[in-house]
Amino acid sequence: MIATLPFLQSRFESFNEVFFGGQLPPVPLKLGHATRSLGACTYKKRRKLFRGVEYYDFRIRISTRFDLPENELEDILLHEMIHYQILVNQWNDTSAHGRMFRARMKEINEKYGRGIAVSYRFRNGKLSRTVRGKGAPAGS
Repeated sequence: MIATLPFLQSRFESFNEVFFGGQLPPVPLKLGHATRSLGACTYKKRRKLFRGVEYYDFRIRISTRFDLPENELEDILLHEMIHYQILVNQWNDTSAHGRMFRARMKEINEKYGRGIAVSYRFRNGKLSRTVRGKGAPAGS
């Protein structure tokens, strides 16, 4: 399946309710043509006087270059939604895929039987996922 905006919008709305308690604000969903990244949560940031950093102008972008199984496409969207949750709430994580991200990913995977991974790569016509720092084939 190749990502479409209606598919992403529908899944974002249902995943927001099921996995995030309906607490994520609507975000622009975009289609891209990236060959090295299957998804991204982009944002801008600015320094706040006496208050650290503020994140704003969020977008979730999913690549249309790859024909993926529906569940893998959903897991990529969920991956980006975890980033969005952390950023929109201004939570401080140890890194982009730090302790908070991994804990949330693990919670969703275990509770709902999902296959969200830390990173995704598409090489030689095959999707591979990285979970806990080790490469694993998709679906394993």
